[in-house]
Amino acid sequence: MTFKAAFFDMDGLFLDSEPQWHQSQQELCARYGYSWDDEDQRICIGGPLSRVGIYISQMCAHDMSGPDVVEELTQMMLVKLSSKATLMPGALDAVNRVREIMPVALVSASPRNLMDAALSTLPDEFFSFTISADDVERTKPFPDPYLEAAKRMSVDPGDCVVFEDSLTGISSAQEAGCAVIAVPHYVEVIESRSVKVAQSLHEVNAAILQDFYNGL
Repeated sequence: MTFKAAFFDMDGLFLDSEPQWHQSQQELCARYGYSWDDEDQRICIGGPLSRVGIYISQMCAHDMSGPDVVEELTQMMLVKLSSKATLMPGALDAVNRVREIMPVALVSASPRNLMDAALSTLPDEFFSFTISADDVERTKPFPDPYLEAAKRMSVDPGDCVVFEDSLTGISSAQEAGCAVIAVPHYVEVIESRSVKVAQSLHEVNAAILQDFYNGL
């Protein structure tokens, strides 16, 4: 036996969008005299956008409200993702390898319009389905997105493996009861019985998934 379903995060895990988020946040903050740096990026990685909006509003001395920040960032990212959405190294092959074993869905804390823009070049059936922040009452770090994904797959969350890069996403998956393979870039992730750390998606294969499942 092995996992019955797999869920991939989007930003920073499947999609190499963190540099575009970083650039958008830098550009927006610069208008209000705040210099956005790597530490700000680390704090905000994984979202959700509502939290990022509040953070930027505070850093910019409340010259913008949190919702205003979210609206501006969303529009900036729509332009960037519509013109160029780059996948993370090994992402396409990793999903294809996992799809040979179990169904795969994409679960993101980004809004639906950003997901659709970023994934417009992929075949419609590439993922079994996608879940955005707009599809659940509470997005990451709450467990709702992964609970909803497991429900749609008609499987128990404990039989699901989640691929994440942020602490926010990992917390969401763990709260839902899923096992996690973390591929972090900006944050440090400590391995545990239910959390395995990989250096890149190139490492993902059937043998690693089976070994991870057997150790749970």
